[in-house]
Amino acid sequence: MFGVAFVIALNIAIRLDRQTFLVPDLSTVRVADERGPGGAITAGTPEFNLEVRLKEVEDEYNSEQVERLQTWSILAVIGLAVSSGVGGYVLSGVMLRPVRDITAVASEISATSLERRINYEGPADEMKDLADTFDSMIARLERSFESQRRFVQDASHELRTPLAAIRTNIEVTEMDDEATLDDYRQLLDTVKVQTARLARLSDDLMLLTTGGDGEPLELEAVNASGLAAEVIEQLGPVAEQREVTLSLASPVPVWASAQADLLYRCVFNLVDNAIKYSGAGAHVDVACSTSGGRTLIEVRDNGPGIPLADRLHLFDRFYRVDRGRSRREGGSGLGLAIVRELCEAMGGDVRVASNEGEGSVFTISMAAAKPATSHRET
Repeated sequence: MFGVAFVIALNIAIRLDRQTFLVPDLSTVRVADERGPGGAITAGTPEFNLEVRLKEVEDEYNSEQVERLQTWSILAVIGLAVSSGVGGYVLSGVMLRPVRDITAVASEISATSLERRINYEGPADEMKDLADTFDSMIARLERSFESQRRFVQDASHELRTPLAAIRTNIEVTEMDDEATLDDYRQLLDTVKVQTARLARLSDDLMLLTTGGDGEPLELEAVNASGLAAEVIEQLGPVAEQREVTLSLASPVPVWASAQADLLYRCVFNLVDNAIKYSGAGAHVDVACSTSGGRTLIEVRDNGPGIPLADRLHLFDRFYRVDRGRSRREGGSGLGLAIVRELCEAMGGDVRVASNEGEGSVFTISMAAAKPATSHRET
């Protein structure tokens, strides 16, 4: 604004400067003289010096124009300063309104009230991008807090169940005046089973925290085939007890970019689930392969399969297809949730394909890796 005022004032000054010095070349002029009005004095008259008089007229004219220029310049600068101040105040108010809205919404947000949004409806500019980004961030926080709330509720429920079983058995035995030594041994067995369940649940919760804390993991080349063979060897006695056949379809080394311990836990959980829920006489096959730069670990069974409604929530925390059977098996409802979160933490994923009555296939997909010089051996 002040730059515009300077340009206008400078333009006026240039125009006045041009007019000031355009004085015509006169040889005779009429001037006020003491000897009477209207007297004509020629340029050569000794009583009158034309050059001096013209200089005086010129100086007077210039002085008047300079004063006029100064007056108009001051008025122009004052006017432009006032208008620019008012305009700037109004413009800044319009431009900063979304910022004030964001501040107001942010001040009203807490861990228990994340439903507020800015919903900015202005033009598609940087301010709208800022407001929309803020709304998206709050929406993600709301989903995260809701997920955390459900997780805490479910975890509390799962922890209370074995504790309630222990307490009930202790109270029943304590109230029985005729309790025998066998009754107390049975009580101790119950306490042992439930405390083992609590320990597994605690370990699972800690593992979920490790896999979902957002910290990048240091990955290495892992022999997926060798790791799968370790799992089969570890779970062989369990499968034999349940009359389930275990097999490894691809003993040739196949390498994945992962953390060995975490990938081992993922494969272990899938094979363990397949053994538990496939039924007696079932076959559980583990196969490792590479395709399109990915290493695939498949756990296939010919069990009863999984209904579609259950497949949609199969990897949710504490979700069970058969809640009663899962509890009898000692499951925490976290096994598949752990598999998904650990796979995602290592840059991979897990998916399931199943048809009722035809069995299921769980597939872990990880980035392929070049063979390592040192690795886990089976």
